[in-house]
Amino acid sequence: MTKSMRLGLILLPLAAACGGRESSAAAPGDAPERVTGRAPGAAQQQAPAPTAVPGTAAQPAQPAAPAGQAAAPTTGTTPAAVPAAPAKPPTEAEKANQDRAAEILTQAERAAQGIRSMEADFTQTLNVPLLNTNQRSTGKLYQRKPDRFLMRFSDPEGDVIVADGRHFWLYYPSTDRTQVIRTSIAEGGEAVDLQAQFLSNPNQRFVATLVGQESVSGQQTHVLTLVPRGASPYRILKVWIDTDDHLVRRFEMTEENNSVRTVEMRNLRTNHALPDNLFTFTPPAGAQVFDQ
Repeated sequence: MTKSMRLGLILLPLAAACGGRESSAAAPGDAPERVTGRAPGAAQQQAPAPTAVPGTAAQPAQPAAPAGQAAAPTTGTTPAAVPAAPAKPPTEAEKANQDRAAEILTQAERAAQGIRSMEADFTQTLNVPLLNTNQRSTGKLYQRKPDRFLMRFSDPEGDVIVADGRHFWLYYPSTDRTQVIRTSIAEGGEAVDLQAQFLSNPNQRFVATLVGQESVSGQQTHVLTLVPRGASPYRILKVWIDTDDHLVRRFEMTEENNSVRTVEMRNLRTNHALPDNLFTFTPPAGAQVFDQ
């Protein structure tokens, strides 16, 4: 997976936690040291995705095949290929459902295109069946097109993700107060636009199914499941789209290892002034800045 794909998905995927890198101590008041390239001792560690749940350990990798084991026999008799069963055409009810889902996605895409700025309270959760763990974080989210973004966490308190127009800054003091991750927005600029990540050309990118309606924080929503048509770091995306303003109130993503990531937005406000100084970040004294 490319760096652009990792950063382009605001919630996905969870890379290694910020902790575990070597860092040099600095006396209080000293200017933070800036280090170009990967952090010492972390040649295999990638920068966290912008909204990975802070403080969460990396998920276990799938086990590799034993050394020397062949992937598959390449000699001898090859079994006769079994013809694939022809795909069943959708029923009238299924086609009507798909058409309605496509219509709702078009309305949501149009609504997302009309957002110039956004502010919301958020709750983010991560369930990892392989580890039998559940994590939850909360805070405030701000976005201003084209290149400003802020997630300010109240739990874990002090954790922050900022896009200031040039860089993403990731600082997770709940994990490690001594380091900051910095990444160029040019490497993952689409991550700045939360709604558009999943609502840009949605009918071309997903097979959508309308599964019903549900209330999210008092707002009635259409519930859709979206299956990616092409390569994707997740298997299924589920979205809750407001029946009135067509804004997405909740995202839920199921990854290949069945981990489920969810973000829900409440008290959502759009298209009001957000000042430049809201989207600034100054590394704390004594922290190292690692460019990824």
